[in-house]
Amino acid sequence: MLFTKLLPLASLFIATAAADSFNDGGHKPLGGFKKVPILCKGLKTEDNGCTRYTQGFDITGVVTTLELSFPDVKNVCDCIQECLNRPGTCANYVFDFHDADAIKSGHRTCILYSNFNLPSDVTVVFAPDDPQNMNIQTLEDNPQAGGPVPQAFTDDQGTVPDDGAFSGWQTEMSSVEDASASQGSKTMLEVFS
Repeated sequence: MLFTKLLPLASLFIATAAADSFNDGGHKPLGGFKKVPILCKGLKTEDNGCTRYTQGFDITGVVTTLELSFPDVKNVCDCIQECLNRPGTCANYVFDFHDADAIKSGHRTCILYSNFNLPSDVTVVFAPDDPQNMNIQTLEDNPQAGGPVPQAFTDDQGTVPDDGAFSGWQTEMSSVEDASASQGSKTMLEVFS
């Protein structure tokens, strides 16, 4: 008898606690995932910084790459801002030692992409000469074969993990003024996780 009276109360308590753990104003991740620290505080994004990123891995693809290097891009915050400056062509970025020249110079490279890394069992063939293409740059890897998300390293041999490498993405979720704001338009952006 006592059990049947306490069961509804216990159910209400559990349901309330579960709902609260998934909602604190839309800023807490679902499913108990740890919220990442804000990177580059002060960016004009929903969280006033970058929260959609991964550290030490490269989630980017191959289409519409734009490579920016030192001194144009000095740090990961500059790289993220370059992606934000190009909402029509940049879906994600990587800031890492992209090749032997970057490793030798001691400066990471910022590369902007319009697509993500493909899964291992997916291959895409692009037709770069198709007149329907827009803003497609020369493709180094065509077809693009999928594979595991690569880890970033600070050496040519791939033995020293690069914890200073960041890769992330932007989504069209929160209102942020872009360079065309002087004409009264806005671009919808929310940066990386």
